[in-house]
Amino acid sequence: YGTMVTVEALTSIAKAEEFLHGLGIKQLRVRHHDTVARIEVEPQDFLTLCDEDTREQVVKKFKEFGYSYVTLDLQGFRSGSLNEVLAALKKKQG
Repeated sequence: YGTMVTVEALTSIAKAEEFLHGLGIKQLRVRHHDTVARIEVEPQDFLTLCDEDTREQVVKKFKEFGYSYVTLDLQGFRSGSLNEVLAALKKKQG
């Protein structure tokens, strides 16, 4: 996918996902894009993450885990979402 896999990145992802599981979110994925964490959760969990106190906790923790930016993917959780990027690149290249 064009991103080098490092122990640090895997550790950040694991900590971030564990933290979100601790908030009661069951189906999720944290996508690592260098200094950006893209959170994918089921749409019914959007409100949980947008609660002001929870949002502040998430941002604080993710910054502790090494992320500068924390985003919520409005398309929600979907398996293989990074494959969408690869398919678009292949289509663009012809």
